[in-house]
Amino acid sequence: MTTQEIMNMLRWAAVADALGVPAEMQQRGTYPKITEMQPSSFWEQPAGSWSDDTSMTVCLLENLTTGGDYADLMRRFESYMRYGTNTPRGEIFDVGRTCAHAIRNFSVNHITPLKCGDASPEANGNGALMRIAPVAIMLQSEADLSRRFKVAHDYTVLTHRHARSVVGSFIYLELLHNLLNGESLEKSLHTTKQSVDELLNGSEYADELMYYDPLFAPKFSQYPAETIKASGYVVDTLIAAVWIALKEVTPQAVVLTAVNLGGDTDTVATIAASLAVAGRPATAVNPVWWEQTLNSDLLNKTFRAFADKYHA
Repeated sequence: MTTQEIMNMLRWAAVADALGVPAEMQQRGTYPKITEMQPSSFWEQPAGSWSDDTSMTVCLLENLTTGGDYADLMRRFESYMRYGTNTPRGEIFDVGRTCAHAIRNFSVNHITPLKCGDASPEANGNGALMRIAPVAIMLQSEADLSRRFKVAHDYTVLTHRHARSVVGSFIYLELLHNLLNGESLEKSLHTTKQSVDELLNGSEYADELMYYDPLFAPKFSQYPAETIKASGYVVDTLIAAVWIALKEVTPQAVVLTAVNLGGDTDTVATIAASLAVAGRPATAVNPVWWEQTLNSDLLNKTFRAFADKYHA
């Protein structure tokens, strides 16, 4: 990817997050259709505010740009949660329970980073999935499947240590990897299925694969909307995001469909946008939406530094 293509992908994800915040956790069909930036009455935030999805992604981008270790990344997460760094207005308004627990494990209980994440089945939210897309850009040229899995695993277990979350991150990053290397999303699903089966069947992760089976069904894109759950559960989030990215043609249509689907709108939109733009990296972000996105100077600075390091 070129520097500009990386910038495009990161900007679309941030814009999708900000568009989704006002409808977060509202039931589908119960709110006016979103077509532009709006304030969030629930979170009491102005239009253009982005959530923990982008804040924690910015922390990861800084970590990858500077070559920091996992402890460095956890310290950045801690600074975000305690002091409001890497936020739209210098304060946090939402942080996931599982992520917060992992950060406290690191900062208060002094647990080693790769053991900080909750390993219980109840801790399979989308808090790792929402921030991990930049890892795919870093690994675009990595040919070793086992290496890609190891990196996906490690950046996930910092906050989410159950095998299902690890598998979800791996599938998502493999989809992005294939898209960034020129495959269509349809082809990428086929390639990803082969890679996942090859590496994980017979492993401790094998029992988790069935939860993601709908992604690889022959007519998945034709599933009716009422069968798509856009919740904060990692499986639901990934399925919803891929379904949207398959159905819509442009990144803008992908984002608008996601934010109007109800549920965990900001995260579903962020992930769907990343998938859409990974396959169309020359597509510049909607300039009106980007202009309305708060603290875009911070985002531009962070995105540019990362893109300058990892561009092809």
